[in-house]
Amino acid sequence: MKIGVIGGGAIGLLFTAYLSKSPHDVVLCVRREIQRQAIQTMGLTLNFGTSVYTCQPDVRLLSGRDHGDIDVLIVAVKSYDVEQVMPEIGERFSRTRSILFVQNGMQHLRILPKLQMHSIYLGVVEHGALKESDHSIIHTGLGQTKIAPYLDGHSGFNWEKLSKEDFPFTYQNDWYAMLSEKLHINAVINPLTAILKVNNGALLANPYWFYLMKQVSKEACKVLNIEDHEAWKDLVSVCENTSLNKSSMLRDIENNRKTEIDAINGFLLNAAQQKSIEVPNNQFVYQVIKGMEDHMESRENNG
Repeated sequence: MKIGVIGGGAIGLLFTAYLSKSPHDVVLCVRREIQRQAIQTMGLTLNFGTSVYTCQPDVRLLSGRDHGDIDVLIVAVKSYDVEQVMPEIGERFSRTRSILFVQNGMQHLRILPKLQMHSIYLGVVEHGALKESDHSIIHTGLGQTKIAPYLDGHSGFNWEKLSKEDFPFTYQNDWYAMLSEKLHINAVINPLTAILKVNNGALLANPYWFYLMKQVSKEACKVLNIEDHEAWKDLVSVCENTSLNKSSMLRDIENNRKTEIDAINGFLLNAAQQKSIEVPNNQFVYQVIKGMEDHMESRENNG
């Protein structure tokens, strides 16, 4: 079987490295020729604790050719890039049976019906990953990838058989419950740590920031229609288990990159408006992050 991965970021490289340990062929599709050359020349290096693993995946340009030989596909680009790669998926992966999307938030779901010829799965990645370079990835936190069927799961592909010891896949029945749980956690931790410029655990240690967590969390639970007591316990647990980690949104801000705020809190704002629910705290963090993005862009344009 041939497994394709679209995306040369942290998650795409992490999937490629671990899946390369399987007996299946792995193809990594990237959008930049300089990254393709780097991996082709030096291989892809995975660092986890004291272990180092280097593999040599088949690395291709996404737009360079037809990828009809791919049996299953994992789309690991950022949520705001899904729409951009959709034409390539539709045109160049026409014979691929199953496609897994592993983005944060739910904003990208609105465009997935365009892929009705495929079996579509959704995933939640709970691993920590840091892209060190175009050809090197650090596995910073062990977790799992949860997967649920979304559109026409007729292919019946068993994702769990791809599990490795430090990279397990687990099957979920309810995609909405799976995504809403992750969205709630992201909606609280990501914008607050990015605004305050602190690691995840600092939110629990400071009583004023802890209060803000509570307010953003309550609003998110109400919009998503999830039980707030259990959701809060899960949120605190994630903060504790990743206390020294930086959120992906904080890393984006630090590196002057666009964030996924629209896919996370932006999605919540749209859903809240449709349900006539007031979410002032989510509105506030959304506006602050969008303002930070705008400030970065203005600084780059003027600098």
